[in-house]
Amino acid sequence: MEVRCVDKAKILAGSRVLVRCDLDVSVKAGEVAEPFRLELALKTLQYIIDRGGLPVICGHMGRPKGKVDPALSTSRLKPYFDSHLKGDFELLENLRFDAREEANDADFAKELAQKADLYVNESFATCHREAASITGLPKFLPAYAGFRLMREIEVLTQVLDHPARPLVAIIGGAKLESKRPVIEKFAQISDAVLVGGRLALEEPITFDKVYCPVDYVDTKDIGPKTLAGWKDMILSARTIVWAGPMGLFEDDKYSIGTKTIATWLAEATKTGCFTVAGGGDTIAALNNFGQFANISFVSSGGGAMLDFLVDGTLPGIEALN
Repeated sequence: MEVRCVDKAKILAGSRVLVRCDLDVSVKAGEVAEPFRLELALKTLQYIIDRGGLPVICGHMGRPKGKVDPALSTSRLKPYFDSHLKGDFELLENLRFDAREEANDADFAKELAQKADLYVNESFATCHREAASITGLPKFLPAYAGFRLMREIEVLTQVLDHPARPLVAIIGGAKLESKRPVIEKFAQISDAVLVGGRLALEEPITFDKVYCPVDYVDTKDIGPKTLAGWKDMILSARTIVWAGPMGLFEDDKYSIGTKTIATWLAEATKTGCFTVAGGGDTIAALNNFGQFANISFVSSGGGAMLDFLVDGTLPGIEALN
């Protein structure tokens, strides 16, 4: 996959570099509640500043559907970037305040392109979207991948092409329709697929190598018999991919399944297993149970990670070629 990294860009003093970042974080009482996604862009942003360029940060927050919502203004993130970047930058307003962003409107992409000399995509989590700032902009500016986006591509390509085995996939959450292609793909390439959450409740999943829950706790968490049957497969794995919680983990009564999976992944990591986790709910669970730092690689994307593992690429990545 031929994608140019930002370190191959000719950034001249005074160059304006439009950097598409993942800004979709919550802000509470003026503080960023979970800065993980913002942190991932800092290396690329500082790299541009250090070479005399001006990063023009753009992205979206929430789902304003083309309407201005002060609660979703990216201006709320300026204090964060002020405190973490040594140098000047610009921060554009929420791109989704303009309906043309999600419509992948070419005129909107041109308007954005006029604000800069170069384009850098540092938002893996939205690379599966056909949006003006993701697939439209590279048509009008020299385009590069940020350092983190390159790392996402490298890690997930390794999982697809050369995983240490046994390879185990753990797929949870809801919406079986969107997860079925992922389950089917992993049934072909992995040694076991463990399906939790509400997925197996929606309809039977009958692919080979797929293990569904054999018991539940009030249909809101996987049960102890299921965990007992999965334990050895997880702890003996050499590569694990996890996307989606096992139940309603925010409620202590239904948190055991997700907490146990997180704990086992941390144990597997310590014994040399390469563990990959991704998705907003999965990240929240890892943080909630104190295991975030004990995972080999945490992807910034949930849907993007799964789509990449199914297709081997994403529209936003292809647009950089």
